Amino acid sequence: MLRDIKKLLEDNALILAILASIIIAVLSLTSVPKLNLGLDIKSGDKYLHFIAYFGLSVIWYFALKDRIPKRVFKINVTLGLIIYGIILEGLQSGLTTYRTGDLYDALANTAGVIVGLIFFNTIIKWYRTI
Repeated sequence: MLRDIKKLLEDNALILAILASIIIAVLSLTSVPKLNLGLDIKSGDKYLHFIAYFGLSVIWYFALKDRIPKRVFKINVTLGLIIYGIILEGLQSGLTTYRTGDLYDALANTAGVIVGLIFFNTIIKWYRTI
């Protein structure tokens, strides 16, 4: 059963990665009501940025792991996702009046991508044994 799930995910990984990228872009560029989770966490939106880009990076790493030459894979995907996050932050400032780009959001995005790479490197060996 685990192999069936793996095959299903691999067959649709690129579609999932594109869909996740679109969802993050839409959420970044539309007016989203403030979420009150009942947690009094300072700079809580930075955690959301980190989690979103962590997930996005893991999805993209899996989607492209066998489609890009290994010698440039990790650098290209990592830089691409970091640039994507920076572009979305810039678009928030330039295209919208209800959102503002934030350097700390871009740093949280970048941290999520880098931790996603570390996580991917940690589990890929196990994943290949399935």
